[in-house]
Amino acid sequence: MGLFDFLTQEIAIDLGTANTLIIHNDKVVVDEPSIVAIDRMTGKVIAVGKQAMMMHGKTHENIKTVRPLKDGVIADFDAAEHMIRGMIKMLSPKGSLLLLP
Repeated sequence: MGLFDFLTQEIAIDLGTANTLIIHNDKVVVDEPSIVAIDRMTGKVIAVGKQAMMMHGKTHENIKTVRPLKDGVIADFDAAEHMIRGMIKMLSPKGSLLLLP
């Protein structure tokens, strides 16, 4: 056990075409659909996971929903990155030691 082990957190991410799982301390802590809602005008991510799934097909024309994985392969790297970041934020509440760059 190292000196700074208390500062690290280990998670496992299973990117699936339908759902993405995040496992922390041998427990599934996030199980969300692999989908992202993006504003077409600004490129800003509006929602990730279940919230984005609720928007799928029911949104304004300026909002598109993207499934970043196709046939088990990452098809849209930017959308996949935003999806992963959003799901990790679901894992850690504000003020947590799990930080994203």
